[in-house]
Amino acid sequence: MKIRLSITFGFILISIIQLIGQTVFQPKPVEYNLKGVVYSTESLFEIRPHFQGFTLAYKKGKIKNYYQTTYRSFELGYIKDGREKRQTIIGERIGLDLREPFIYGKRSQFFNLRMTYGQKTYLSEKTRRKGVAMAWIYEGGASLGLIKPYYLKVIQRDNSGEEPSIATIRYSEENESTFLDFANIYGGTNFWRGFTAITPTIGLHAKAGLHWGLGAFEDRVRAVEVGLMVDVYPREIPLMVEREDINNSFLIAKLYASFQFGRRKL
Repeated sequence: MKIRLSITFGFILISIIQLIGQTVFQPKPVEYNLKGVVYSTESLFEIRPHFQGFTLAYKKGKIKNYYQTTYRSFELGYIKDGREKRQTIIGERIGLDLREPFIYGKRSQFFNLRMTYGQKTYLSEKTRRKGVAMAWIYEGGASLGLIKPYYLKVIQRDNSGEEPSIATIRYSEENESTFLDFANIYGGTNFWRGFTAITPTIGLHAKAGLHWGLGAFEDRVRAVEVGLMVDVYPREIPLMVEREDINNSFLIAKLYASFQFGRRKL
């Protein structure tokens, strides 16, 4: 009888000690203040460089829940041919000092305005402290392409024996031999030349990529993004004078990396 009482008392004492240890000696879990877990809107600016130019964008997003955001954006982009090479001829030819940079064989400068609808879906939650949340994005919309002629300064000679003069020309089938005569190119012109001769064209664009948000629970937007973007137009965009080694296309695909910053609001 005494042995049974001793065993029972021992079990009761051990249970009391365990209970005291759990409530007193065990550390309490740390509670983090997760402010703004889900906001209602976000506004951000995006800088998107790529190997064929760059894009500047403004985005306005509607946050449906933590995992999903839909947004609309307005973008201004510049697209060039990846084979363009800016160069300068240094030296004197027949009394003319040739030091103005130009791009040999360039036919047009191409800008596009894009109206976009897209969606961002987070694949994981951001960790409680200083974490990064990953998402995938897709978007698409209409584009307004602006084709601006590229002008060159070329040397003109005559048989009168007078000093050669400088003429400014844009590419045409009639002056192709003059436009591509490297020996007679004086240089390029200023950026603003040709804006009155812009030709518009309507197209479509699409983009898909991976997005890393550096503050998915916070009011500040800080993110990076990488992916593929494609522009499609109803005709070839004449970026370069077509030769055996260069052909223009109606489809322009490019890899990109972007940097985003902005604010979220409740």
